[in-house]
Amino acid sequence: MTMRTLREEERTFFEREGYLLLKSFYSAEDIAKLNDAYWEIWKQLMAEGKIMQAPNRPFDSLFPRLRDYHWENEEILDFILEQQVIGLLQELINEEILVCQTSYYFKAPGAKGLPMHQDNYSIGASPDTTYAIWVSLDASGQENGGLQVVPGSHVFDILSPEIVPERINVYGKQINIPDGYEAIELPTEPGDVVIFNGNILHGSTDNTSTNQFRRAIVTHYARQSVEKITLNYSNLVLPNRERTRRRLNAEPRVVETKDTLFEFKDAKFFDQIINRQSKG
Repeated sequence: MTMRTLREEERTFFEREGYLLLKSFYSAEDIAKLNDAYWEIWKQLMAEGKIMQAPNRPFDSLFPRLRDYHWENEEILDFILEQQVIGLLQELINEEILVCQTSYYFKAPGAKGLPMHQDNYSIGASPDTTYAIWVSLDASGQENGGLQVVPGSHVFDILSPEIVPERINVYGKQINIPDGYEAIELPTEPGDVVIFNGNILHGSTDNTSTNQFRRAIVTHYARQSVEKITLNYSNLVLPNRERTRRRLNAEPRVVETKDTLFEFKDAKFFDQIINRQSKG
């Protein structure tokens, strides 16, 4: 891990644009260790028959998003709670953080990009918003589905995606970028870090390459002063690794499952978590 301190111009840039790119933050050894941890998880899921190949997506369907394995894997927890990284985020927001969620993306050749969205649309952290630390685990760019952001859009309120035909967007929903704003590509190398605000519009392009993965891990954090959060993000972790809870956001935009990006009211664990919340 390269020792860094936050420069005043970086703080100013983050406050103005809603994101901050830090180059060469993690070492090759750090990245290899994390990828190895997820590779072991992937192999176990394959051995248990929990990953199924889709005939219309024979390659990328074998490499789904792996969500929230930090709950049961100490190496992943070590990575997302690395003190220098969360220290920079805490310095940016002037408050200590909670871990809300992790997602590891293989982004195999042929994988579709994510349409423009705002993270706090689904996470529902209130008051304030969420904050993401996105770590590039492969070289990424437009060809293999790199990260895109809309600078300055973090000042927007939470927007509702528009319903569109699947021929326009495979997810059936999208947010159109308002006039006066433009998406930009953030080419990255392994070990680069992007920190961004939970209201900023961001997404990614399709992986149109034939042989390049675009692995990345994104961790969503909230301020410790957050009062409410959406159902499926309520298993929160403090920097000291203790688990904590916040009140349930009773008016979520969506309730998310692992099977889709935006709309879910039928999570298999919905009733179980509601019962735990009511008893707690």
